[in-house]
Amino acid sequence: MAEPGSEDATTRRARIAEAITAHRRAGSQSAVFFGPKGDDVPVVEYVDREITVEVDDAERDRLDTLLSEFPVFKIAQPATRKSPASEVHVSALADPKHTADFVDRLVLDVYEFDENYALAIAEP
Repeated sequence: MAEPGSEDATTRRARIAEAITAHRRAGSQSAVFFGPKGDDVPVVEYVDREITVEVDDAERDRLDTLLSEFPVFKIAQPATRKSPASEVHVSALADPKHTADFVDRLVLDVYEFDENYALAIAEP
C-alpha cells in the first residue's frame, strides 16, 4: 500500500503525459517542470521536446544506463556541450506516453527516489 501523499507509477505517468500533451497543444515555449514534491529535490525540465536535468557524476552514469534502455532518447548535442558540466540535455522526440515513462524512470533510477514518490508538476 502506498504511503499518504504518494502516487503509483501509473498515476504519475498519466499526469506527466497529460502535462506534455497540454504543453504541445498550446505550442508553449515555456517549460514544464517535473519532480518529486519537497524541498531541494531534483527537477526535470521539459520544453520543446527536450528534457534538461542537473546530474552529478554518479547520476550521469545512471542516466547513461537509462538512455541505453530508451534508445529513442539521446543526449542533445551541442546543447549539452555548451552547458555547465552538470547539465544534460536529452532529446525527447517521442510520444507523450513514452516520454512520461522515461521521465518517471529518470526520477526513480537516476535520482533514486522511492517507487511511490509524489510528483509535482509546475509551469512557470
